[in-house]
Amino acid sequence: MSSDLRERRRRQTADDIQRAALRLALRCGFEALTTEAIAAEAGVSPRTFFNYYANKQAALLGRPPRMDADEACWIVHSDAPLLDDLVALLTGLVEDGARLDRPKIRMVRQVLDASPELEPLFHDMLEGNTRVLAGLLQQRLGMDAPAEAELIAGLATGALSHAVRDWASADDLPAAEIKVLLRRRLQAVCRLLCA
Repeated sequence: MSSDLRERRRRQTADDIQRAALRLALRCGFEALTTEAIAAEAGVSPRTFFNYYANKQAALLGRPPRMDADEACWIVHSDAPLLDDLVALLTGLVEDGARLDRPKIRMVRQVLDASPELEPLFHDMLEGNTRVLAGLLQQRLGMDAPAEAELIAGLATGALSHAVRDWASADDLPAAEIKVLLRRRLQAVCRLLCA
């Protein structure tokens, strides 16, 4: 079996488990959710469940796209405006169509709304991308600007999260619109800061 096929199967199993967790959480509530019930709903063994997710919280939230510092290092040496580079880099994280699953994103949002105790876990999962981006921005902006790099990284990844949420809540927006939504969010903040 080729490694590509194996990886596709792994992604599909992870997705099946997450969807099962989301369905059960929306049906029964987060507190009533168990890893055994999720495994049964997904049609996998509890052992298989734990090969993919550490706990029910992780299964609900899934695996967000991860920024690879080596692949993203182009932003350090780019001469383009920082805003343009941020939009290109961040939308590159979600351009993979498998990651842009509108119904699944909506279900995650519904679970987070119903179980606010999961919100910090969700933000912690996204924090890895913010840290990677902050490190890259610090290299680009200079080592004397670590606070600014962290602030810009947090703002930019937060804006991406909002753009994806806005896209998912609309029925008629194409995925390419995320780039436009992200740019608008960042430009609006720039205007407010400079007003």
